[in-house]
Amino acid sequence: SRIDSLLRELEQRRRATAVRPPTGGGAPRGVKGALPWPADGSIISFFGRQKHPTFNTYVQRRGIEIKTVEGSAIHAVMPGAVVYADWLKGYGLVIILDHANGFFSLYAHASKILATVGAQVGAGQAIGETGDTGMTGENTLYFELREGAEPLDPLQWLAKR
Repeated sequence: SRIDSLLRELEQRRRATAVRPPTGGGAPRGVKGALPWPADGSIISFFGRQKHPTFNTYVQRRGIEIKTVEGSAIHAVMPGAVVYADWLKGYGLVIILDHANGFFSLYAHASKILATVGAQVGAGQAIGETGDTGMTGENTLYFELREGAEPLDPLQWLAKR
């Protein structure tokens, strides 16, 4: 997918450039199940193999979709460096953070980007606003966590609510 290719390219660039996440970044195992949510709202699409409601086929989802109120804040779930903040076909406005040690978080369908490439952001910092710039027809935030190119189930990392 476009996201897979982009994340592979970003990981290669990260290794080759001076854009580095803040010291102490990364996703230490101690935060699993304790990360703050990237936006307020309810989950409408879950990670993993799911039956598509319209096409009656199965799709493999690499993240979760959170239904939100338009313009809601998108928050970084961990400290990191902004390595991508731009439009990506099929995903709308996308922000990708590098948290060091091969951990990335991806936030898509934003209506506004508040962070710039190269900026260091803190956990909980507003990095964008939600909207309907993807292909969902709703105000949502699409959220992924990756370890290298491998998608992680965000619900195993986010705090229970």
